[in-house]
Amino acid sequence: MKENGYRKNVAYAFVQTLLLCIFAGAMFFGPKVWLLPSNAALTIAGDVLCAAGLALLLAALVQIGRALQIAPQPRADATLVTSGVYAWFRHPMYTAILSAIAGLFLREPTVAVGIAGAVAIAFLAIKTRYEERLLLARYPEYVRYKSRTWGIVPWPHR
Repeated sequence: MKENGYRKNVAYAFVQTLLLCIFAGAMFFGPKVWLLPSNAALTIAGDVLCAAGLALLLAALVQIGRALQIAPQPRADATLVTSGVYAWFRHPMYTAILSAIAGLFLREPTVAVGIAGAVAIAFLAIKTRYEERLLLARYPEYVRYKSRTWGIVPWPHR
């Protein structure tokens, strides 16, 4: 990979890590300016989303195995994983992160958590587009795979 491509991949990995750390900081240390009134129903819904995200993340980690990396560029020695949770989602780890962010926001519906979560989710959407271009260039079968799976969120196929 060219030097510029390497730097771009490292930058995406760094920014993702930084944004998730900022989100965690907002959860624990952010000002408690509430967007929604905290209640048991929101807490339960948040717990369910967090648990679903964690389960999906663990399943994706097991499924992807040694191909795992935070940078969007596919590993040179990796093959395209299309089974298990990857049979439904092209980016189940991003789906898991989105689910956890949404769940944590419902548990702590503050301005700081909402903003940090929205920024992290927007970044994942941008990273996904870049990553998909790399996957299309690397794996010819990705076009067909993409046509039959969801991206980050379950959505009707085109």
